[in-house]
Amino acid sequence: MTLTVRLDPQLEEQLDSYCRKRRKTKTEVLTTLLRDHLAAASDTTKTPYELAREFGLIGAIASGRRDASQNRKRYLREKLRAKHSR
Repeated sequence: MTLTVRLDPQLEEQLDSYCRKRRKTKTEVLTTLLRDHLAAASDTTKTPYELAREFGLIGAIASGRRDASQNRKRYLREKLRAKHSR
């Protein structure tokens, strides 16, 4: 894909100088910069655990109790007592 970018003269000179010093083309430099910028801007930096926690899914599946993973023994005991007391 071809893309045209208008740069002010000072920025153009900085880019030219940068490319000459590093022996890279403008295309290589700008492609790398865009790729890095877009990767940093995406939300993929969060772990699956962080995403699930953010959406309130940790401990809330099926039972609806947010603390089910922390208090699982208590909830299991309550269920068993209720089942055997019938």
